[in-house]
Amino acid sequence: MHYNWFYLDEPLGNNAFSFKERENKKLWVPKLIKGQFKDITLWAEVVFEDFWFDDQLSTNTWLENFYHFKWKNKDIYLFDNHNHAYYFWYKARFEWIIWDNNTLIHVDEHADTRDPGEYLMKPDSQDLDKVFHYTNYVYNVGNYIIPAEREGLIKNTIQVRNTHNLEEYMNLRSSLGSDIILNLDLDFFQPDLDFIDYDLKKKVVLDASEKAKVITVATSPFFINQSLAIKVFKDIFWE
Repeated sequence: MHYNWFYLDEPLGNNAFSFKERENKKLWVPKLIKGQFKDITLWAEVVFEDFWFDDQLSTNTWLENFYHFKWKNKDIYLFDNHNHAYYFWYKARFEWIIWDNNTLIHVDEHADTRDPGEYLMKPDSQDLDKVFHYTNYVYNVGNYIIPAEREGLIKNTIQVRNTHNLEEYMNLRSSLGSDIILNLDLDFFQPDLDFIDYDLKKKVVLDASEKAKVITVATSPFFINQSLAIKVFKDIFWE
């Protein structure tokens, strides 16, 4: 599982994007370590690669590790590509931090609700080795939420993707139950979305973090500069 780093070298998962057109045929997946916010360090391995609409290849590096932090006695998992959230949700269920029928608060520039057409269902979803395989070799950055909904871990998803959604969240926040997962993509803070008030974004993220039982955070190298992503992450969570 995430005890050691490895390469994706087949056209599966995130490595399937433009696989035939890319010279580089492998993506690096870091190992998971427990750390503190000061431990976050940049790295030079390619973790995501694809073409933009103008046919320009975007080659993206990330951090040395995936990170498991404690924040107000809660688990925060920080990683690069957003499909890895799927594994950490099931890890939290395996550890009895959450169970089924959670509300997912999805704060992201993108919906991530494409349908992969293949799902890991009970009882296989209780096997973390199988969850790990599906996370890395079946799902990708855009299609990992629906499988968790189909299996029953997520009962409903609240999409927070614009100012209206942020304001809606603030209006319903007091009516949310206790079984909450916060799923944050730091690309929601990328410069093209600066027209959305930063302080309101931060306020919603912190409020949802206080309510959540587990917090998953993606830095999305393809969509936001990683130095900026880490700066925003530290600004929100590093007190």
